[in-house]
Amino acid sequence: MSPDGTCIFTSDLNHSFSVYPIDSNIQASDNPHPLKEYAQFTSADPIWAFASNPRFNLNDSNTTHVLISRRDRYITLHNALWDISNDSSITSRPSSPINIAQPLTSYKLINALTEAVTAPLSLTYSAFGTHFFAGHRNCIATFDLSHPDKPILNIPTIPSARSKLKGGGRGFKGWISALSLSPPSGRASDGLLAAGARTRNIGIYDAASGQEVTTFSLPGTIDGKKVASAALQHIVGDGVSQLKYSPCGTYLYVAERSSDALLIYDVRNFALALGYCVGRNAGTKQKLGFDVWSAGASPYDIEAIAHEVWAGGTDGRVRVWRDPYRREGAVQPDEEVVVGKGDAPVVGTMVHESGSLAVAACGRVDIDDGSPEVSRTGNGRGGSTRPRIIEYGNLEILGLS
Repeated sequence: MSPDGTCIFTSDLNHSFSVYPIDSNIQASDNPHPLKEYAQFTSADPIWAFASNPRFNLNDSNTTHVLISRRDRYITLHNALWDISNDSSITSRPSSPINIAQPLTSYKLINALTEAVTAPLSLTYSAFGTHFFAGHRNCIATFDLSHPDKPILNIPTIPSARSKLKGGGRGFKGWISALSLSPPSGRASDGLLAAGARTRNIGIYDAASGQEVTTFSLPGTIDGKKVASAALQHIVGDGVSQLKYSPCGTYLYVAERSSDALLIYDVRNFALALGYCVGRNAGTKQKLGFDVWSAGASPYDIEAIAHEVWAGGTDGRVRVWRDPYRREGAVQPDEEVVVGKGDAPVVGTMVHESGSLAVAACGRVDIDDGSPEVSRTGNGRGGSTRPRIIEYGNLEILGLS
């Protein structure tokens, strides 16, 4: 969702990036109506990550920008609402989606040793929208938006990629699969950058200088390797899939693939997790996202902001935890919401800043076994000697009372 709450951004298995506007009168009608793309483009390569300008303003075309990472390509900057290859102005809503394939510029992330183009798995803007961060293998690249040729700073997650011993035992290896930036605060004027890796490690860095604050492994990982433990089996996953700070920047929430748990850390002490949200029903390799929504001033903590965690599961439900940081150990959800028919995993969940709307994206891939339930749903590909694959998904806006 755009920071101003006016647009929804999606990417899908067809390699398409789409923009859906949120009608200001969407709650005026009691009857659901279909969503229609306002802008879109389809790529030959899969979309690995995207990020929207934190100063995104629907009424200012100079701010409606998104960064997109695609396999084996430069990072591209697009105007999410305007076709820059067409000079004609649009005065009314177009009958077909606006083509936003033409980028404003491209940012080069190239391996200095092999000269191969590196596509990051994660992207996020700086707090003021003048820079952005790109997470790739063993490193986070910092780009100035006005200098596309190369990063202005590289933040290595390990001093030596060849041997951890050469770095004095510090840091961690792995592809940076998730990035999150905390709000500016007295601890860090530009925020603290959290980087999560597929190897189940997290690093915290000063967003301005790139200086390492700390690095740590998630429970059940020692020296970069998962340790078999019956006591930790219920919270150990297969690598960080998403990170998100609380609105006050005091707490960090961590999601993994193949894990029902959402770990909760206090930025004042990363030594141990405070607790974890359970019952997400996310025991799958598929990436299932979550959101943290600000609910105003906290009645429990003078430094914190009350918030809710919304996370989707494989059972077509979204679960809500209210102020989970106040409780220790396993924190059960406070509420459940069924999305659609409840027959598809909820891969993405976001709550509008106003708290009046929630957006849920569902999707799955099945092998066509000839059953009517699978065959008549979604788009098919393959066949002949290859298995026929059925892909389907949907996007829903839920009204909250």
